[in-house]
Amino acid sequence: MRTALLTAALLGLAACGRDDPPASPSPPRPPAAPSAPQRPPSPEPPAGVSASRLTMVDASGGPALYLFCGNRAGSLVIHAPGLEPVSSEDRLTLGAGDEAFAFVADLEAPGPGVTGGGVPETDLFVRMARGEPVRAVYGAQTTGPLRADTPAALRAFVSQCGGLPER
Repeated sequence: MRTALLTAALLGLAACGRDDPPASPSPPRPPAAPSAPQRPPSPEPPAGVSASRLTMVDASGGPALYLFCGNRAGSLVIHAPGLEPVSSEDRLTLGAGDEAFAFVADLEAPGPGVTGGGVPETDLFVRMARGEPVRAVYGAQTTGPLRADTPAALRAFVSQCGGLPER
């Protein structure tokens, strides 16, 4: 009798679901709309830097370089988020027009990107005020030509950080 009950139970379980119609497949989902490329957030000023900042943008209008007035008189901090740090490279060059200005890269700065700075020559600010294109060079990496995100921001920055009169 036990065998008959066990056989009946197994047959009953096997029969479960045979009469159910096959589940209909869920309707296909439309592909997700492509989202606009996300730009990295604008960095906060590094430690020891005033809040005065100039954003330099590339030809597409995307931020590519940030310049900050340093707290020490006449100092400049440069942050290039698109450049990759190299442990053996400590020179970060900022070019304006056809003139290059050398700065020291901070190999201990948190990423992403490369940060450096120093005391710039006044000629850098003069060239920037004239609207000459800016480039950053770090080892074999280059970003630019770049321009200020707005003319008003450029005028204010060269006035405050470079000591040049606003025009």
